[in-house]
Formats: sequence, C-alpha cells, structure tokens
Amino acid sequence: MRVCAIDIHHHYLPQDLLDEAKRRGKSFRVEATAAKNGETTLSFSARPGFTISRDLSDLERRFQMMERGKIAIGALIPHTSSLGYPLEGKQGEKWCRLYNEGMRDLARKHPDRFVGLAAVPLQDPPRAAAVLEHAIRELKLCGGYIGSNVNGQYYNTGAFDPFWRKAEELDVLIVMHPEDVAGSERMEPYGLRLICGNPADSTLALASMSYSGVFDRFPNLKLCVLHGGGFFPYQLGRLDQGFAVRRGARAPSASSPPSAYLKKNLYFDSMVYRVDTLDYLRRVAGADHIMVGTDYPYTLGDWLTVEKIEALDCPESEKLAILEGNAKRLLKLED
Repeated sequence: MRVCAIDIHHHYLPQDLLDEAKRRGKSFRVEATAAKNGETTLSFSARPGFTISRDLSDLERRFQMMERGKIAIGALIPHTSSLGYPLEGKQGEKWCRLYNEGMRDLARKHPDRFVGLAAVPLQDPPRAAAVLEHAIRELKLCGGYIGSNVNGQYYNTGAFDPFWRKAEELDVLIVMHPEDVAGSERMEPYGLRLICGNPADSTLALASMSYSGVFDRFPNLKLCVLHGGGFFPYQLGRLDQGFAVRRGARAPSASSPPSAYLKKNLYFDSMVYRVDTLDYLRRVAGADHIMVGTDYPYTLGDWLTVEKIEALDCPESEKLAILEGNAKRLLKLED
C-alpha cells in the first residue's frame, strides 16, 4: 500500500515561539528559560514550569520518524501543556495567535508534508472563537485544538457555547487531547498519569459533554478525541445505562444517550496499540470516524500505527479511509 497516511496526532511547538517567549514573554505572563540540558522550561502566569522536549521543534528526526511510520502528512497540533490556559484571556489570545502563526509558517514551508490546527484561548470562549476564526480564514489552518478541560472546568456548562457555535459555523474539526488530568496527584507511581489518567480525562470530558447536552445544542459539531477516544468507546454500555437509570446523570437538554453521538459528532485516532482493539473501534464507531494517530514525538505513542491499520481484516476502501480519506474530508484538504 502506498505511503498516504495523514497523522492527526502530531505534536509541534515552533522554535520561533519559544524564542519570542524568551525575548518578550514576560510582558504577557509567559516565561521561557533555557534548561541545563539545552531544553526549555516554559511557565504561564508564574505557575510551576514544565520542560519542552527538543523533539517538539526538531524537523530532522521528525522526517525520519514519518518515513519510518509511513506518514505522508503530519497534521500539526500544539503541545497541550503549552496552550496557555492559566493566562488571562487577552494574554492567552496573544500567545495562541503567535503559536498559530508558527504552525502556518511550517505548513507554508513544507506544504506537501504538514498542515496545521489552531491553538485557542479556551479560558475565554468568545476570544477562543475569534482566534479560531482568524486561524481558519486568515492563516488557512485546518481545524482547532483544545484540552480535555480548562483549568479543571469540563465542558458541561453553557459558558463554552460561543466556541462550539463558532466551530460549528466554520464547519471545522476540533481535536481534543487530555490535559490537567483529574486525580493526577494519585497517579504518580509507574507513570500512571499518562497511562491511565490521559484516557480517563478524555472520558470525563466526553461524558460531561454528552450528559450536558452539548451535542444536542450543536448537532453539527465535529470533535476528534485522541488516544482512541479514551475509555469512552469501550464503556458505551455503562455510559448509556447511567444515562437511563441514574438520577442526575443528564441535563434536561440532553435528549440522547452517549452512544447516539458516536457515529454523528465523534471521531477518533487509531492510537490504541492493538489490531483487535482498533478493529473493535472500527466496528463500533465506523471506519469513516477513525484517523491515523501516532502521538509524535512521545515514546508512549505508536509511531507504527499504520501497520495496525494495514493489518485490519476489512476492505481496502475502509483502510484508505482511515489512512487518509477521513482526514482529507474533515480537514478539507485537496487531493
């Protein structure tokens, strides 16, 4: 099979953004300092800093891994901790606009290898809507990117509706990645915050959206949940049962059980590691709702996920849809 895969789970942080943060970041509450090993420590609003891997900006190794993993195009998404949610709205808007310009610049430099998705300051939903529109209409990015919650607030209130409304109006895909994981303080042993916490937080976010009626208010919203959707697609029976029998498990505006949104609003990446698990996801969500996801550049990712897709026992047309067709449709890429 030809190399055609489009990777929807492909993290990137522009080096120019880090350089700008080092020069002028303090003026909008962003601080970037060089670490001893040559990496960068980034912090927002005087919060504890975190280390930025050099692989997030490096291109040489990225191209090598794309070749090895049969990835033709990387759909660039931000580094989730670097979205800047702790910043105030105006500061977050400035940071995200700079981030998005860096995404545009790389996609423009390598138009046959990369497309970009936009960071948005979702701590201020009206601003996030404006930043998304600017990124799509002016910077020609292909979608939006958000965390699974914003400073601990999940998407079960109407406060985020201005952003959902704009995403629906623009008819763009929103990709969601876990961040600020609930209960992470209890998951330090064995690296469980990433192993268990990340998929759990995506599940919390999706359940909150389903039970609170977000997809009823915005029936044309397109949301891609990474890491194969967390635990959501694999616990549909329990989620639906809770909707049916648990008092307080749904808002009055939620008209349908969570499974009703699976083949309508929700999309997933292929990063579930096992062919049999990927096959289950294909059968329950539909081949037209799955895209390639590697989680580059992280070792917990699956940089050979294309091989799992190729190994599926399904028609070649479904494999091609997962490898490239769905991403082309949702990101509105030309052949």
